[in-house]
Amino acid sequence: MDLESAPQWTGLDPGASDAEEGRGLVTVLVAADSTHSTKAQVSGFLLDVWCLGVKNALPPQGMTPTRLAAYRHAYFSAFEGHVQVPAELVRALVFGAAAYAHELGFAPEADFEAAAAVLGEPAGPCPIRFGRDGKPFYINGPYDDPDAIVRTLRRTVGDDGFHASVAFPEQPRRRLFRSRR
Repeated sequence: MDLESAPQWTGLDPGASDAEEGRGLVTVLVAADSTHSTKAQVSGFLLDVWCLGVKNALPPQGMTPTRLAAYRHAYFSAFEGHVQVPAELVRALVFGAAAYAHELGFAPEADFEAAAAVLGEPAGPCPIRFGRDGKPFYINGPYDDPDAIVRTLRRTVGDDGFHASVAFPEQPRRRLFRSRR
């Protein structure tokens, strides 16, 4: 993914500094003011900006400022920190990643629509280019079906239209047996 065509966001490109380190994953937490409550509506997203789009979405929850601060700390605790970005960048990232993955044949996670409600509507064409080096780049996660994903990519962009790397080799499936009493 790159933000080259969006100079106002230079330095915020999650894939630009060290592509191997980033693995194309972006974690987003959104807090929107609620018109009917003192609580903010908070949603979260795990985005694969190189291929699969919205991998996980957390529907909105109402949170007080104190709870939001603790939640934000826990949400980003696996990372070195977080960066606050403009709302239009968040909308472009989330809706753009979903649209990019859709073009490749992948639907967003089931809770996407509920979670995206806090973002409002997309604001015009997305200025972000998704993928890596001009192509989808698939790195499987522990819950993916790599064979199905690669088949989908071959069908939508052809054998030479994407890159793939298996980061977590599939483990042999073990059969579970019930003991008889």
